[in-house]
Amino acid sequence: MILNNDQVKSVTYLEMTPYEKSDCSGESEGIGYALIVNQCFAIAGDYFSVSLNSDHSNGTISEYKDIGENGQCDGLISDNDKVYEIDGCYNAPNYVWNSAAVPSNYVKISISVNPTDIPQYGFRQTTYAPGDRDCQSNPQFYWYSTNNTKISMGSSSATFYCSDNVSYEIYCDPGCFTTFSGMECIRDFTHWTTENYMAGSC
Repeated sequence: MILNNDQVKSVTYLEMTPYEKSDCSGESEGIGYALIVNQCFAIAGDYFSVSLNSDHSNGTISEYKDIGENGQCDGLISDNDKVYEIDGCYNAPNYVWNSAAVPSNYVKISISVNPTDIPQYGFRQTTYAPGDRDCQSNPQFYWYSTNNTKISMGSSSATFYCSDNVSYEIYCDPGCFTTFSGMECIRDFTHWTTENYMAGSC
């Protein structure tokens, strides 16, 4: 059940909290993710599902070719499974899309059960369940950039920041300009047949 656009309930997420240091110490900084457990969800043109082992000591992200009529992922790509130990620190995977930003940080793995709030970030792009035209249900997946974090991309860089609950991006290559990076709830154009919806916010 969703209370508003930033509150979630009755779900479990595999969370990847970003850090600049390779031991995931210090302040959270960089690009991170939250992925819903035991549901099929879309990221760009691909389908994924997250499962936890019996003692919840690790999580597995599996990639699939399609989604079936029952809403379950179909056509497992068996050699693409990624297993993460809970509390482990890893190089951040790249699940960013609809942005030129590429993660170069590390992420610490955790499980969040029935979270009540989503923190405010510099930018967050969220995917919602098929048919959720108002983007009010529990998020299935989101990637985010921490506030005022500079993300290097070769000769260019991007810095996302939040001001008055509105997200902006400073893009430099090498000259800099600022753009509005928020996005109202719209249909996910990469998964038109499944009727997923997405939104961009802080």
